[in-house]
Amino acid sequence: MKFKPGDKVRFLNTTGGGIIVKEINAAMVSVAIADGFEIPTLISELVAIEPSGASGDLFLNKNEKQPEKAPIIQPEPEEAETERITRIVHRGSAASMPSGVYLAWAPQDQQRLLAGKLDVYLVNNTTSDILYTFLLKNSDGSFSGIDYGSVPPESKLVIESIVREDIGMWSNGVIQVLFFSDENDKVLMPVSATFRIKGSVFYQEGSYHETRFLAGQQAILYTVCELNRIPSTYDHILNEKENREPLPASAERFRPETGIDQYRTTANEAVVDLHISALRQDYANLSPHEILTIQLGVFERLLSSAIALGYKSVVFIHGIGNGTLKQAIIKRISDYDDIEFRNASFAKFGNGAIEFILHRNQ
Repeated sequence: MKFKPGDKVRFLNTTGGGIIVKEINAAMVSVAIADGFEIPTLISELVAIEPSGASGDLFLNKNEKQPEKAPIIQPEPEEAETERITRIVHRGSAASMPSGVYLAWAPQDQQRLLAGKLDVYLVNNTTSDILYTFLLKNSDGSFSGIDYGSVPPESKLVIESIVREDIGMWSNGVIQVLFFSDENDKVLMPVSATFRIKGSVFYQEGSYHETRFLAGQQAILYTVCELNRIPSTYDHILNEKENREPLPASAERFRPETGIDQYRTTANEAVVDLHISALRQDYANLSPHEILTIQLGVFERLLSSAIALGYKSVVFIHGIGNGTLKQAIIKRISDYDDIEFRNASFAKFGNGAIEFILHRNQ
């Protein structure tokens, strides 16, 4: 059934209803309910009602008379967008948070973190304007475009307010980001990042932490990207150019890592050495934090490359050390249900490597 803005509808699978505000895509619309919030809802889960019909009474109190036609008051687009965007209020050590883009899920009732609605924020903690698109993954593997727009520097935007029943849908998707600034030291590559958070995380109080991007609210924060890990367009061209001339030593540190294929040992397997000496020539001048950031960046890019190219197994050599890199790697993949990890062959690598089994490619 085709709905248009202004149509009154009733929910099939729960009580109540609302008014169609906009069409999100061919299968989903946005429904404004009584308290003013908008809920993305599948068209198949809605039924139209007539204001004078029996089902229209579901929206009335017993002593309330049905008006002939309910007026629809919609704010001007410019005003609505202004209300959605607010400045970031930095408190305490917030300034130390890496410059980048973040998603946040914040309970509206900060006294009851595990009940009630959540606001889904997009946080722009950079000095650039960003353009974004926000998509959610459907159960059949397709994607629904939910929102798009821009966020000024050092600002946050409420993408949507959601009910707990929709957490599963709103914790798996893709966000794409473009950066713009009047003056640029370098032009950053566009970011296309997937996000996936286990639904059970939202029902554990320990998952919520004070988020200074949100003026101290308790929230679940997800890093979309950090600026210092985004390659520039110039770097990308160097990496993609075939038969490129060797870079001078002074520029070697800026060359991005190529794909997983250069580490292939068999048709579907690879071994990657994450020792900083194998990744950078100038490692002696790097701080421990810079070394760990570089190693984790290489790990994530090459693991994503292995998944995309159908690899079944990848071994990452992290070394013995104090275990910091190993624990950081394990933490990074904790939300992947389809990747198994175990200590790699002791005979080949001793205690200094982890093997990842990519079940999605089996």
